[in-house]
Amino acid sequence: MNQVNDNLARAEKLGCYCILWDKDPEYLKNKQVPEGYCGLCETCGRPGHTRHFPGAVPYTGTWCDRHYRRAMILHPLGRIGVMIYFLLFFVPFLVFFLNR
Repeated sequence: MNQVNDNLARAEKLGCYCILWDKDPEYLKNKQVPEGYCGLCETCGRPGHTRHFPGAVPYTGTWCDRHYRRAMILHPLGRIGVMIYFLLFFVPFLVFFLNR
């Protein structure tokens, strides 16, 4: 029962599907997913977590922690990326047109 609580806590914390270890562990074992993870990264193939895209894109995928953070920061619709792209592209256009 303790493992069930650990998987549930991990899934709630990360927003992932680690709870699948309690529902259908054979599926994850057949996919060669190590315990403690719920998928393999789409980018590099390392163990990762299946969760919603880190931003405003209606997509659920599997990423290792490194590539999840990278998508959050570098993708134009990622949580942090949207602010970065806003500052890099929209603000200079706004300044340019207001100073004309």
